[in-house]
Amino acid sequence: MMKIHKLLPLIFLVLICGLLGGLLGIKSGRPQERVFEIKARKYAFEPNVIRINRGDRITLKLSSLDVTHGLYLEAYDFDAKIRPQTPYFWIRHPSKSKTYNREPQESYTFTADRVGKFRYRCSIGCGPMHPFMQGEMIVEPNYLFPASIGLAIGMVFSSIIYFWRRKEE
Repeated sequence: MMKIHKLLPLIFLVLICGLLGGLLGIKSGRPQERVFEIKARKYAFEPNVIRINRGDRITLKLSSLDVTHGLYLEAYDFDAKIRPQTPYFWIRHPSKSKTYNREPQESYTFTADRVGKFRYRCSIGCGPMHPFMQGEMIVEPNYLFPASIGLAIGMVFSSIIYFWRRKEE
């Protein structure tokens, strides 16, 4: 039977691989500039799911393919009125104002500073299925995945070394 002091280097190898995986995950989670073109049409947004990392600087470009739509983004105090066949839209921040800005915008930029799953939905009635017109913005840096890969690699190497040493004894 192998003594604990012989297992310590294997445990150390597993921990080092996990640490390296975690460090690689932090490096890959650096904020990026991201641009999303969201197209609204009756009862759907395209894309209907946006995946980003915390700290990313997001630029939204909005357009409507058929009728006037709205886009309200939960937790970011953003609401836009999008008219059909025009690259411009009007913005308001519901917590500050009930009216839209007079000047149309071509894009809106913000920093994704909250982790979580946030819905965006149509905020202007566009027909009988209007309540079902929504999408999701998922903000989540994935530090756990690279660390898990590192730990798994460490476990594989440690197991190989353990059984190789055991065979020699």
